[in-house]
Amino acid sequence: MTKLAISTKTFSQLTKVAQEKELAVEALVEQVLGQFLHTEAEQKMAQEIEAFRVMHSQLLAQYPNQYVAIYQGQLVDYDANQLALFLRVDKQYPNEVVLIRQVLPEIDPVYTVHSTRFSRDR
Repeated sequence: MTKLAISTKTFSQLTKVAQEKELAVEALVEQVLGQFLHTEAEQKMAQEIEAFRVMHSQLLAQYPNQYVAIYQGQLVDYDANQLALFLRVDKQYPNEVVLIRQVLPEIDPVYTVHSTRFSRDR
């Protein structure tokens, strides 16, 4: 366990909210920090997606149908094998937000999913 110093005022506020939610203060802090980190990761991923969009024409010319890894707005690796690329990226950038995406002619390919629809005869 790691200790973290916070102000008395913040601790009092956390204690009050934790009591209202019937949680331990530690559980509430874990929950709140987890939500914050998730939001940060989503924002970073949005930035990587935007970088992919900006680079798309160049990526398509150089790496058609390949999988590319985008980290901090830069191409850091590529491979025809998505799993091989993922394993390398995961090893090189642990706990970091890295976009891995296949370079296709369309920036955002559209997928159609057909589902079964049931109806009742009357």
